[in-house]
Amino acid sequence: MKAGIGAAMAGGKRGSGDARPRQHADWYPTPPECTEVLLDRLRLTGPVWEPCCGDGSLARVMEARGIEVIGTDLHDRGYGEGHGAGYDVLKADRLLAPDIVTNPPFNIAGPIIRHLLTLRPRTMALLLKGSFWHASSRSALFRDFPPSKVIALTWRPDFLGLKRPAMEVIWTVWEEGHEGPTAYELAARPGERKRTRKDT
Repeated sequence: MKAGIGAAMAGGKRGSGDARPRQHADWYPTPPECTEVLLDRLRLTGPVWEPCCGDGSLARVMEARGIEVIGTDLHDRGYGEGHGAGYDVLKADRLLAPDIVTNPPFNIAGPIIRHLLTLRPRTMALLLKGSFWHASSRSALFRDFPPSKVIALTWRPDFLGLKRPAMEVIWTVWEEGHEGPTAYELAARPGERKRTRKDT
């Protein structure tokens, strides 16, 4: 069976029929509408640290809303204030801003979550594959650091512009002082007309 872009982003194997190789360092630029739905539901005043900033696709949406962004990345893809081994998110020993928003490499998202939360951000939001929390190996992570909310996108983003998006994604959010269960929300694609009873 052929594995598609979803399997690649999730860190799975790819079949021989795939036209594109897996992206270097698991980099998949964030489509703007993914960031827009988060900002519509999460109050961020900035500055915000984007520790896996890539080409700035996520950061530029925040900047367009007047939010100051500090972008860093292990790899230099043309955006950010710092690159290279000194900006490896898994080796960071301090926060560069009180809030964090990022689309991390999916194959190391678990270790990134655990490490960043030990640095005690005020707010942290990570874009993850929709089934990220379904893995039994991540149950302890969820118990140790329960999110305040999960925002499920109701469409499949087209990360590489291939016109065949194949994977569901979620924003997982942690907020300082949160108590109680994790809230679960659905987020429609920006600009998508809300369905009414007449549409069903």
